[in-house]
Amino acid sequence: MMHLGQTLRELRIAKGLTLTQLAEQTGTHVGNLSRIERDSTNPSLDLLRRIARALDMALSDIFSIAEEGMQKEEQYRRHVLCCLFSHLPQADQALLVDMAQLLQKRHEQAG
Repeated sequence: MMHLGQTLRELRIAKGLTLTQLAEQTGTHVGNLSRIERDSTNPSLDLLRRIARALDMALSDIFSIAEEGMQKEEQYRRHVLCCLFSHLPQADQALLVDMAQLLQKRHEQAG
């Protein structure tokens, strides 16, 4: 799943709500919300709807924001990987390319 918990945390803070206030508004426990925000557990759809209502947002908008965050994170990881790769000696670059191709073949055969 997306980094939904992190997104919910950022939206809650932007709204100026504490975990306690959000828990009161959604009828759940602070500990439950804390686990959700740390991505330790996934909320039920019903709870997600209550959270969205408390944040005065559409549930689809929350999912869109979380998805956008994942895409940015993936772009960042790719950028870092390219930078690290480009600074390796050419022999190590060739070795990593060979290794990546072997992993890709293994993945294709398993799938």
